[in-house]
Amino acid sequence: MNNTTACSKSWTDVNIDFKSGTLGHCCKSVYYDIPTKLTPDFFSNSELIQQRRQDTLDGKQHKDCIECWKEVNQGRKSYINYWNEWEDFDNVKADVPQLQQIEIELDNTCDLSCLYCSADQSSSIAKEEGIPSVNHMNKEQIEAFKHWLKDTIEAAQEILQITFSGGEPTASKLFYELIEYIGTLDTSKVTIDVVTNGNSKSYLLKKLINAIENSTAHWSITVSNESYKEDSQLIRYGLDWDRFEENIKTYASTENIKHIHFGPTLSNIAVPTFPLYIKWIYETMKPYTVNFSITGGLITWPRELDIAILPKRYRLYTKQALDIVNSYPESNCIRNSHFLDYLEVVHERIGSNSKQDYKEIIEVFLEKKQKVKKTDTLMRLKNV
Repeated sequence: MNNTTACSKSWTDVNIDFKSGTLGHCCKSVYYDIPTKLTPDFFSNSELIQQRRQDTLDGKQHKDCIECWKEVNQGRKSYINYWNEWEDFDNVKADVPQLQQIEIELDNTCDLSCLYCSADQSSSIAKEEGIPSVNHMNKEQIEAFKHWLKDTIEAAQEILQITFSGGEPTASKLFYELIEYIGTLDTSKVTIDVVTNGNSKSYLLKKLINAIENSTAHWSITVSNESYKEDSQLIRYGLDWDRFEENIKTYASTENIKHIHFGPTLSNIAVPTFPLYIKWIYETMKPYTVNFSITGGLITWPRELDIAILPKRYRLYTKQALDIVNSYPESNCIRNSHFLDYLEVVHERIGSNSKQDYKEIIEVFLEKKQKVKKTDTLMRLKNV
């Protein structure tokens, strides 16, 4: 049965946000509040997700997935177009999850204050804006999660991927607590993925590499960046490009890291150096044998940084990126079709809501940020 509204993510994904005390199924969906008293079913098979699965099997565009349907209904490709992994749903039942991916958002501890980020995702931004950091998950809920995770890992028939994001996981105490707990379990069917900004200081990098080298799980690294050198340091405020580059090389040379994924989160001010970053990825990974892949997301909030407001002439940068990909036919980049799909989505979105005064829109946004970051160099990016 082919289905145009059901998405595999509703069955395969559990996304837990410890800092907000919420849970989703697909990182782009609406999240549910985690109750104080938990039963194991809530994490992967609650009544809420069962209803969503059934509605989508019945051909309905479910309200949980509004972010996707908003784009699709406007004639644009969205996340469902390149993240849904099932071609048909013949043997799929609404009350039978098929877990493949558990994503854990830890807390907002982070050493960067990226232009498009917010205080709930970055302790650095919270400090800049004088906002206290609050985590909504208590110890009892975390322990309940650990028990569910243990049962899930033990029941896994196929490879189960556990992804840690933040904030910056490598700076989070909770990250190491959970890694130590997972290390007590049979992880022969587990891949652990760490979503990192690549800016970890040397002592934190050593701590992570030590955990990786002493683990029986397979590991992968997802690198969050999308622009090149100086622009990257301005957009991802606090980034040290030289340290970033060396850290990526360390990951690429660590034996137990089986895959490196580069996950750009593209904003309009990152577009001009995006092709240079893609070329840097291919050149940096060339000496290593580890497989890598590229695909990512788009900034749709804040609206001022959405690539949609740019003129269509900025599509030349996606063409440049495509030319770069095609110039490395023998690389160790895998799942190239996913990246090509991503480039197509980026290409179509640029200029889809073009604003004649886009430069002024970006300038006003950056002026507000300048008051916090107190640096005039950010204003250079208004000339995108």
